[in-house]
Amino acid sequence: MFPSSLCQLYEFVGDGAERVQIIFSEFRLPSTLGPTECGDTDILMVYYIVNGREELVETLCGDTLPKPILSDGSRLLLELRSSYNNTENKGFTGDFFFLTNFGIPNGFQPNQSECTFHYFRNVTSQGWIQSPNFPGAYPRNIICNYLFHGGPNDFVHVRFTYFDIEGIRPCDEDTASDYVEFSNFVTRDRKYAMYCGSWRELVVRSDGRFFRITMVSNDRLDGTGFRALYTFETVPVETTERTEVASMGKVTTTSAASRVHGSLSLMALITVPSSHAITNEIGIISIIGIVLIKFCLD
Repeated sequence: MFPSSLCQLYEFVGDGAERVQIIFSEFRLPSTLGPTECGDTDILMVYYIVNGREELVETLCGDTLPKPILSDGSRLLLELRSSYNNTENKGFTGDFFFLTNFGIPNGFQPNQSECTFHYFRNVTSQGWIQSPNFPGAYPRNIICNYLFHGGPNDFVHVRFTYFDIEGIRPCDEDTASDYVEFSNFVTRDRKYAMYCGSWRELVVRSDGRFFRITMVSNDRLDGTGFRALYTFETVPVETTERTEVASMGKVTTTSAASRVHGSLSLMALITVPSSHAITNEIGIISIIGIVLIKFCLD
């Protein structure tokens, strides 16, 4: 329990590209107005510092544990106000972190000042991706790229288990929406529409070994973001075999082709029955690419 008529400030200042994240472990600021209305009782106010000015983004109360908070820049301000004496109001406990990974715990991040993460098949065949600060609100005015790099015969399968991006369809500039974009290229892919709003089930699959997911937010309303399971899946190599009977013996042709990358190889084997004694005839012909190799029998 803390005294009434209390006003206490907590200011967090990161260094350079660092952002401040708050994760609460205990929260007890019950309101007399109900679980969803704070009024002017004991409250915790969250401020972003935008262009040197304090901007109130959230007011917290109740006894439900708040979701994580991530600052919009390198500074974050919390203000606790207590206006009456209540034995049930025990305050809050939380951990703070100075982050450069935007609250995204996995993936390779080449530049700490950019929200770009790479995922490689030779590191892991499956994993999770999420929006910054998930399950808390993602920051405003942010662009995050998730780049997937598979093997020669791989494609990328992504299944979203949660998707809540602020906006209305068609999620373009005219609707002032945040959105998520999919692409088989580094540039825009017209095959995919932009996605926003809430989706219960959303599954996407790449056409080849590379895939890009980009999340873009504006400076208006906030959303919770997304969480998804990605899997690198290998395309089976198609193999065909044909057997024919020739006048000299048996001819077997085998070919293997990859859907994504690689070359088509053709190998032919001609064998001569041992009962025939043939001199200076072609015994084995092997064709690999454009190279012709001949072996003659004695």
